[in-house]
Amino acid sequence: MGSMKRVIVKRLAALALACALAPCVSAAAELSAKAADTYVIPTLRVDFADKTGIPLFKRQNLFAPSHSFGGEMATEFVRDTSLLRALDAESLRVDLFMGNGGIGAGLGAGSAQDMTASFMTTDAIFRQLYKNGTLPYVVYFATPYALFDRSAARSNFWRYPPADYEAWGRLCEEIAAHYRALGWPFAAHEIWNEPDWYDNAAGAMAFFAGSWEEYIRIYEYASKGIRRGDPYAAVGGLSLATFSKAYGDGRVNAFLDAVTEKALPLDFISYHCYDNADYRRYTQEANSALAAYGDTFAETGLHLNEFNVGLSASVTATEKCVAPMLDAICYFVETPQITSVNWACFRAASETNVQLIDSRAGKRFAAYHVLEFYNDMPVDRVRLDAADGIRGLASADGACCAALLYNRTWRQRSFTLELSGVPFGSVDVTVYGIDREHSNYGVNGGDDAAAVIYRAEGLSGSELRLKCELPSGAAMYVKLTPADAQEERTPPSQLTDGRALQGGTATVLRREYLFENRASTMFSEFDLASFTAWAGMGDADEGLSRGSVYLANVTDTLYAYPELTRSCGVLPNCFLTACYLDMQGEILAEQSFSARDGTLTPGETLYLRAPDGFDGVLRLTYGIESAGADQTLKIRFRGE
Repeated sequence: MGSMKRVIVKRLAALALACALAPCVSAAAELSAKAADTYVIPTLRVDFADKTGIPLFKRQNLFAPSHSFGGEMATEFVRDTSLLRALDAESLRVDLFMGNGGIGAGLGAGSAQDMTASFMTTDAIFRQLYKNGTLPYVVYFATPYALFDRSAARSNFWRYPPADYEAWGRLCEEIAAHYRALGWPFAAHEIWNEPDWYDNAAGAMAFFAGSWEEYIRIYEYASKGIRRGDPYAAVGGLSLATFSKAYGDGRVNAFLDAVTEKALPLDFISYHCYDNADYRRYTQEANSALAAYGDTFAETGLHLNEFNVGLSASVTATEKCVAPMLDAICYFVETPQITSVNWACFRAASETNVQLIDSRAGKRFAAYHVLEFYNDMPVDRVRLDAADGIRGLASADGACCAALLYNRTWRQRSFTLELSGVPFGSVDVTVYGIDREHSNYGVNGGDDAAAVIYRAEGLSGSELRLKCELPSGAAMYVKLTPADAQEERTPPSQLTDGRALQGGTATVLRREYLFENRASTMFSEFDLASFTAWAGMGDADEGLSRGSVYLANVTDTLYAYPELTRSCGVLPNCFLTACYLDMQGEILAEQSFSARDGTLTPGETLYLRAPDGFDGVLRLTYGIESAGADQTLKIRFRGE
């Protein structure tokens, strides 16, 4: 955020602030006064000291098609990688498109009997992602040149199943093993892309011309191969373009049946949506499909890994995207089974009607700024009492307090924003805006930075009131920081000595979740940038909320700082277990901490000590059980 244009307005004794999505602060104050003559201006209250609700996990990620990275677009891709760092997205999904000139074209060359794999292109592209804080989320797609089934007279061989499934599995194993050896983890390993999509305009299947049974076989050999190459890989599939159709005609169940019968790995199922209506229905159906198998898929998450609120540039490249995007983000926050949303498209090749930046000019659209604001917010959510059609989210930590508000009504709204519980004595306030005139390169051209519409420095944090005007469909991002603080943000991922570390501490190989009851909002997460674990009860009074994370390149001592986000009279059952594993997965040492036996007490530091000479994998498992609704365990981890 530090690179954004600054407009500074100082008030020496300001307990009342006026801000608006308009060029003139004084004009906004006059408008507010006139509005007060006709109706009482409502008050929207944020209490930054009252942590509540599901935290604002950084699950809003990115998607870009393979051909937007290479060929004639390679130079533009390198130019745009700095825009990844400002977004702080944990991952960017990209398909290898091996058999059709994508970034994986060098993988699977030659013949099935003498197959070669050149990683020069993918290494170069992924290195740029890691350097700019983002993990690759890789799609193993499509059939590589060496495995074309040339026995049939057909075109577009890449759409058809591989001629040799065993060789397909070996190639997937080689890819996973290569990046494991480098110490470059993937956010996810997904198998194929949209095997269900029938392109009505072309009158043919777009990305897969085989049978559904053949797709299941592709998944079987790929998933086994990936896990041989990297035992800690997060593996998933389906990648459905229209989840409802595949769910309704039995293809989803056929896939889940095969996974069960063959004991295949399935960490997530994935689906796509470019519609502002269907993503909720697809998510409900996905949860229902998994829940029907009892505990079998209790640890399987949902990835909505191609998503936008429309396919028209008049929406996705203008301020018209703001309200539907924030509606969706609020829904995703309240649906913890969705552990990744990959917004389309960070960059585009031919799909210029749906993109976050102008890929040719490297300029940011309004949709980019929506994600930028959300990902800039602290994780710990706080109480926000909405008013008069204004919706939003608020959060706070020791370095920042933030509120992201938007107007979902059809007319301009006037309101007073009352901010309390600010933990800083002296505060700098910055307000950014997105509307027709601000942060809207797609309409206005020119400056593509997020527009600062108000800034004040050195205010008292004890009482802050902002008089606001918010046009229909517009958003404002209010950010409070300690006066004169120097903003230092740790990227989700970074390259250190050639290896990808998360939060500057260790390498996160894999995260696991438990969805004991998909009808509840119990949640867990391990945040990469802050290196912090959460497990919460959500709306459930009883049940188990649990998460796990696998770490490599850990320090000899890891410090853990547990806390409960809401005070309570009786300490609930919460726990942390540290298992030190050798490279074969055998336990070398184990430490367990539990509130029940008094070894885990919020506010006290825990010391996790590795065995002498340890060079394996540390598995951390954390959780909270039957602690009452809205209770959350939070554990920060720090290395030596």
